[in-house]
This record gives sequence, C-alpha cells and structure tokens, in this order.
Amino acid sequence: MLRKTALLSALLLSACGPSTSPAPNIVSIEPQEVVHGEATRLAIKLDAPLPVKIDYGRRTATLLAPPTLRIGGQEVELDGLDQENGTLLATVPASLSAGHQDVRLVLAEGHETLGAEELTVLPLPPSLSAEDAAPGHGEGRRLLVDNIRIEPIPDQVIGVPFDITLQAEGPEAARFRGRVQLTTSKGRVSPNVSSPFVGGVGRERVVLEKPGNVVLTVRVGDGVIAQSNPFKVSPR
Repeated sequence: MLRKTALLSALLLSACGPSTSPAPNIVSIEPQEVVHGEATRLAIKLDAPLPVKIDYGRRTATLLAPPTLRIGGQEVELDGLDQENGTLLATVPASLSAGHQDVRLVLAEGHETLGAEELTVLPLPPSLSAEDAAPGHGEGRRLLVDNIRIEPIPDQVIGVPFDITLQAEGPEAARFRGRVQLTTSKGRVSPNVSSPFVGGVGRERVVLEKPGNVVLTVRVGDGVIAQSNPFKVSPR
C-alpha cells in the first residue's frame, strides 16, 4: 500500500493535467513449458504496472480497461492481476496446439507487446502400455505402474548438467522400460523426454536454464504425474 501511495503521489506532483502511464512489457512467463491437453495456470510478469489514467486535478488514478492476452493467436481469459507486482494470472486452455506459441498483451488503447519468451506446449506424455513392459508381459494389457518417484534433488547451478534418478512404483514397476516426460516450473529442462527405464529405474542427466526455486514434474501415461522436492538453481 505504501508503495502504491508513494507512486501515485509522485505521479500527481509531476504534472498538472490528465495523462496515461506508459505501457508495460512482458519479461517472463512461468512455467514456460506446459503439456497439451492440460489446463495450466501461468504467471506472466510485466516490467511495470498496467497503464492507469491519472487525473491530477482530482488526484485519482484509474486502471484502464483490462488488457487482452493472446497465446498462439488465441484469446485467453485473465484469472487475476497483481498490479503492484506487475503480474497477470491466466490459464492456458487445454486445446492449445503443441509447439512454440508466442504470448502477446493487447492494451485498451491498442498498444501491443510481444513477450520476450515463448510458451512451449509439449505433446502428450508417452503412453503407459504393455509395450513399455519387459519381455514376457501379457500382450494387450496396460502395465500396472502407479507412480514415478523422483529421488531427492540437491541445489544446482544454472547450465550445469546434473543427474536425477526416477523409480517406477506399483505392482509391475520392475517391468517398466518406457520413457517419461520431464517439465520444470521455471524455464525449460533438457532433455524433456527421458531415456528408456531399465528394471523400473530411470537415470537421466538434465540441464536447467533459469535460476530460482524449481520443481521438476514427471508424467507418463494419462494419469501418472509426480513432482520432485523444491530445490534452488543458482546463477553461475
């Protein structure tokens, strides 16, 4: 509140007539990777608050009409706005096509800003089927794997490869030899699809490109989703 009041006071003292504050730019999107078919909440960070109309005579500041958010050319409804921190909240529709999608913010007065980062919509995770089982498994029957456990991950450094260990769990976990999909809560993780498991265990060397507090998510099939412990990725 103090920050808002101070900002408004400075604006009101700086001129005499009505004016409009400058338009912000999109500086980051979190998460930067989502999965096709899943409705995912995005946090879109702006470099300044949204434009307000300032009436110096009345000493008031009014937010202009809500902006329009477009992802991959598709209009997306906003879920919320933190004007003080310059953050928009929106939910990516499950129907958004897989691939790289640009993120644009269209303001009421027609100004349009293109995000510095693209949103990546990944294809559906690898299926969980009998084909993922070791030889001798019954044909045509889905493999009974309930979860993929991620061994604890210590703090890491941006751009430096590190190893993760994944353990299939369930009645037939030891038979699993499929692949899983990897995503991260910040930036991108590479690779985003693992190597085949051996005896129900997957070991992968991955790299993260953004610093901050991070959580990795593993997906396999249409219902097995697991997350790592939160860990810190530091700048170099």
